[in-house]
Amino acid sequence: MKKLVYTFFLLAIIKTPSLSQDTLIIQEGALGQCTFDGVIVTSSSTISGWTGPGFIDAKTGVGTTISWEIIVPTIETYTFGWRYTFGGDSANRRDSKIVIDGNAIIDTLMFYYTDSKWTNWKIRTVDVPLTAGDHKIRLEAVRSGGIANIDYFMVIGPEGFAPEAATCTPQYVLNVASDSAIWGSVWFEPVKTYYDKGTAITLHANANPGYFFQCWMGEETSADSVHKFTMKGNVNAVARFLPDGVVQDSAALGYATVEDDKGTPFWVIGGALGDTINATSIADLKTYLNDSQPRVVRFSGQFTGPDTLTVKSDKTLLGIGDDAYLKNIEVRLNQARNVILRNIIVSHVHPKDAIGINDKTKNVFIDHCEFFSQRGDNDGDGASDTEADKDWYDGLLDIKNESSFITVAWSKFHDHYKVCLMASNDDAKADSVARITFHHNYFYNCGSRLPLIRFGKAHIFNNYYKDCDDAINSRMGAWVRVEGNYFSNVGKAVFDDYSRVGGNAQIIDNNFGGSLVENLPVCDLQVPYCYALDPTDSIPSIITGAVRTSEVSQTSSLSTEFGLSQNYPNPFNPTTRIEYSTPKSSIVNLKIFDILGREVATLVNKEKQAGNYTVSWDASKFSSGVYFYTLQADNFVNTKKLILLK
Repeated sequence: MKKLVYTFFLLAIIKTPSLSQDTLIIQEGALGQCTFDGVIVTSSSTISGWTGPGFIDAKTGVGTTISWEIIVPTIETYTFGWRYTFGGDSANRRDSKIVIDGNAIIDTLMFYYTDSKWTNWKIRTVDVPLTAGDHKIRLEAVRSGGIANIDYFMVIGPEGFAPEAATCTPQYVLNVASDSAIWGSVWFEPVKTYYDKGTAITLHANANPGYFFQCWMGEETSADSVHKFTMKGNVNAVARFLPDGVVQDSAALGYATVEDDKGTPFWVIGGALGDTINATSIADLKTYLNDSQPRVVRFSGQFTGPDTLTVKSDKTLLGIGDDAYLKNIEVRLNQARNVILRNIIVSHVHPKDAIGINDKTKNVFIDHCEFFSQRGDNDGDGASDTEADKDWYDGLLDIKNESSFITVAWSKFHDHYKVCLMASNDDAKADSVARITFHHNYFYNCGSRLPLIRFGKAHIFNNYYKDCDDAINSRMGAWVRVEGNYFSNVGKAVFDDYSRVGGNAQIIDNNFGGSLVENLPVCDLQVPYCYALDPTDSIPSIITGAVRTSEVSQTSSLSTEFGLSQNYPNPFNPTTRIEYSTPKSSIVNLKIFDILGREVATLVNKEKQAGNYTVSWDASKFSSGVYFYTLQADNFVNTKKLILLK
């Protein structure tokens, strides 16, 4: 058979092509339009001017594709054309590779900027010789911006030789790699440039001596070193190898420890494979957290912004002591994986989120942290909040843009209005991939979003909600498993307000007190990991005795006078918490005495700034009985009784 030699003529961009009865136009979703990386947009408040039902809004990234399949009646030269638009500025481009029947025939076809408002559509054309018969056509992005927004694909044939749309046989790309060529090797079969849908693939991973295979990552996940599957889309498969002796972080639990709904394990180890670095400045934190090396980054003391810390993959940010405090410093994770945030305080971040998790970040474990701002006088003007002031601070923890497999545990959220958000708006359907676990957290004096979740799935168990306006808001088809939680003085515990579509809930063995629980549609969320439940009625004492506490934590409504609260729990064994307040800078003494008046412990003996404080007393070394605690500051003295029962 004679091989056809391709010769191409790149035509100028034209706004009005000469269409005839020999022109085929294939709209999105129609016969002949096969695959696309992105979404089909049918309505928009900012983009206009498309034809047909809508347009393809392609994903960003090199290698994203849109494909079509056509039949031409004879060997001839045909004109391909794509009607497109995209915004940005005049330097922006969306160049693509042209692939026909698996062969790259044009490495870079330039798609030039249209306008900043995405309302001006242009057509890019190219002449292509084709043999008679069926042909698969692909646009493949060669720039990080991806492919332009495509309104339609057209094919113009010679007069009397009209092309036709064909029933698609989708084709996909397979990329296989090892995360470390030193630690292990990979191979796969069969080897092709493009794979028809349904092609059977076998992946192989082989660890080198001193290392072991942990899992396959990417679109195909598995804990088996030999993994078989069939092609259903573009696949990037990366084998993860680890050194012998490495183990999962011992405290990790929940969705952070898996990478799919089947429960394929992902070992969260943070920066354990790298050096341990002590950061002594914000500059140190920014340098060590933002590089490509695995690291455990430790710090103590207070750093004050405004500033932003970007945390990249394979990092542990570890606070040392009780005062590892980031004030008005945003912690941001973008496209990160395998991150641990532990024993840190983040507060008063304005106008950004305290913790922002974005851009497909995965496998994050947040453990024994504290997050807060203030309620009452958000903007610092000395006046009480108005309704608008609730937006002075953004979220304490926002998880968006397809980020998933995240656990938040043993952490304290308090004195904030809009706390935890999953998915930014009611159109963020891509966030249906979100999988989040909240367990053993303390939500105190909060307004709402504990959490607010759209589209995705959340397992919310053994948390303590106290003095909050609203708690768990399930919206836009989200699934939430609400299990073994304790609610005290909370307005609405579980509900589905403020979206055009409600969410779902699975309610199991909670203590709601007098909180409202709306009758949401019931879901059945079977989580893909093992966990142990604590008794629901024991949650307040378990959590308040175990979540991190700090003396830098100040609530918004500062007291106008000295105060000492009753310890909680009381009676207790062996740990209890004592809250006190000071309206001005003062030397504070807080001491414990036995029933004979003998001093047995000093909890505070230092100058404290105006604020509300919480301290804990661990009485594990003391015998059961009645004790007293006394607060002395300036001319204020107050004593209260506490009971230790062992």
